[in-house]
Formats: sequence, C-alpha cells, structure tokens
Amino acid sequence: MSTQIKRTPKQATKAPSGTAVSSLPFHVADVPLEKAVTAEYMANHARNEAKKSLRLSRWYRLDGDRKEAVFLLNDAAEYRRVYQAFTKAIDVMGGL
Repeated sequence: MSTQIKRTPKQATKAPSGTAVSSLPFHVADVPLEKAVTAEYMANHARNEAKKSLRLSRWYRLDGDRKEAVFLLNDAAEYRRVYQAFTKAIDVMGGL
C-alpha cells in the first residue's frame, strides 16, 4: 500500500471583512510581485488614490463634514504607506 500525501495549493491570505488589505503585515499578505512592472503599476495606483483622497478630504473639510474629511485623510495615509512599500519593492527587485 502506498500512501500519497495530498497537497493543496497555497491560498492567498485575504484581509478579514472590513479590514484594509494595506493593514496586513507584508509577510502575511500574498502579493504577486513577479515583475517590477507590477510593483510600479501598484505604486502608481496607490499614489493616485492617495492624491484623490487628499482632494476629497479638503472638499469635505471646506463643506463642513469633518468626520468624512478625517476618514479620507486616514485613507490617504494608508495609500501613501502602500506606495512607499511598493516603491521599496521596485528597488529590491533591481528597478525596471
């Protein structure tokens, strides 16, 4: 009788419902960074989203909605953190 070991494919770790993926430690999140081009795309996307959140935050602050303005400032900070991490990943991979 031969015993076979059943191997299951490794699943990507996902953030619990309601949690931002960017709040996961990088050693836990499974991000496909096979190419520096992928990292560059993600870095640019995070930078653009951070800028958009800052613009919206300013608009809500001027409109008097402080709660939404603070939420968007926190959102911009998370995107900035993601941008910095992907920029570092590009450097580690040897650039483009």
